[in-house]
Amino acid sequence: MVGLTQGQGDPLRTTASFCDDRVAKDSIYAVLHREYFSLFPDEMFADLFTHVGRRSVPSMIVALVMVLQRIEGCSDREAVDRFTFDTRWKYATGGRSIDCPGFVHTVLVDMRARLAASDAPDRIFEVTLEAAKSAGLVGRKHVLGSTPLYDVVATMDIVTLLRSGIRGLACRRQGVGSGAVGRTGPG
Repeated sequence: MVGLTQGQGDPLRTTASFCDDRVAKDSIYAVLHREYFSLFPDEMFADLFTHVGRRSVPSMIVALVMVLQRIEGCSDREAVDRFTFDTRWKYATGGRSIDCPGFVHTVLVDMRARLAASDAPDRIFEVTLEAAKSAGLVGRKHVLGSTPLYDVVATMDIVTLLRSGIRGLACRRQGVGSGAVGRTGPG
């Protein structure tokens, strides 16, 4: 059953009150925060879930975690850890409260499998690319590769991990940043 995203949280416990003045307005975190509810409404993923059973992690959250995962080059476990503990990730996902719980990394695996089997497997990539173009982030700095946000293989095998590590080292050696867009400082 599709999980539904709660609209507003306790204003004293949200990451928005903490991050609004600390995160650069043109950073990917701020852009995703501003556009969160319009980018990935729960209805966008309704075809991926049945109407019976226990509720899943809200699709809006999973989609945004997948976007940030791709931008920052994280494994599934790292992405879930960042969502659980990094205030900027919770801020980007609609200003979740600081104590908003994380989820099991296999939720990302399951979502990619559901997307791959659907009639619109590229929907997250297409929406994200359009939002990046609208925000003026495409052209200024490389936001996303042409590779979709899901992988046909649901888990990273050793070859993929090695290739990713080598690519990361090569980028650092050439002075290319981490891939996070619009970051002007530590925040």
